[in-house]
Amino acid sequence: MDNKDIKENICQNNESSDSTDGRRVCEWQSRYPVEAKKEMFWESVLVLCLFFFALFLIFATWRGWLAELCVIPAKDLIAFNKYAYYSFSGFLGGLVFGMKYLYRVIARGYWHQDRKAWRIMSPFIALSVAFIVGNLIDASIINANKPLITPAIVSIGFLSGYFADEAVGKMYEIASVIFGKSTIMKKGES
Repeated sequence: MDNKDIKENICQNNESSDSTDGRRVCEWQSRYPVEAKKEMFWESVLVLCLFFFALFLIFATWRGWLAELCVIPAKDLIAFNKYAYYSFSGFLGGLVFGMKYLYRVIARGYWHQDRKAWRIMSPFIALSVAFIVGNLIDASIINANKPLITPAIVSIGFLSGYFADEAVGKMYEIASVIFGKSTIMKKGES
């Protein structure tokens, strides 16, 4: 039996499916039409370009290029860099989450055009959340040790961006404590 015969035998006799996407062994053809595959390709290219742009922004902050470009005075440089690190590492975290989400929905057959706005906006929301989380830490509203070194700030920013949905939920809890819950009830609530 040669390699070709072995491969055909494996494909024909294996009835098990992969639990992550429901496909059988050797079921290799895409389920998506050509038009959808083109959209997926360009969406993937956009996410990858933004990913490398986020890495560049972190590098540009580290090198001082961003502060120089924005003409930041020396007295404000530490604060500027800290919040740039929070923001851009949050952007990176949101993009990594978005890349993972994109390949999973494509592989599992859940990709569709209606979620495109979410997939594009999510990293920018993650950037905003990371920026605010950094502020909440500095203001001691979130009970955490204030990070004093850049790797800690980048790590917190990344995690805030990667878990932006959970971070927004936590911010809702904080806002409820600070401002109280609304007493206005929506129609149908009791």
